[in-house]
Amino acid sequence: MNHARIYLSLVALLLIVGCETLGIAKPETFKEKLAVGYVTVTAVRQSATTLLTAKRLTADDAQNVQDQANNARAGLDIARGLEKTDPKAADAKLTAIRTALTALQAYLTAREKS
Repeated sequence: MNHARIYLSLVALLLIVGCETLGIAKPETFKEKLAVGYVTVTAVRQSATTLLTAKRLTADDAQNVQDQANNARAGLDIARGLEKTDPKAADAKLTAIRTALTALQAYLTAREKS
């Protein structure tokens, strides 16, 4: 059961990241990218919990991932608020957060395989 949840979480992460390679339209608008960011935060949280349960992450490591997910969520909220007054800054913030989330996803994928 735990392995199935891990794989489903990782598949969801890969689908989010690899939409373009699968022929699915890549998110292009700010709102689409923001939505993908929020979905990715949720997927990262779920993956960390699943990996912790499967003993692929230590409690401290899982907490660190959750803290980073909290930071990413807060950053997404800030970017959403900035979008109304400074779209360029909002887009830059969103890009930085998506980069951090991609790194978290890569880390979790590596932990799943180890």
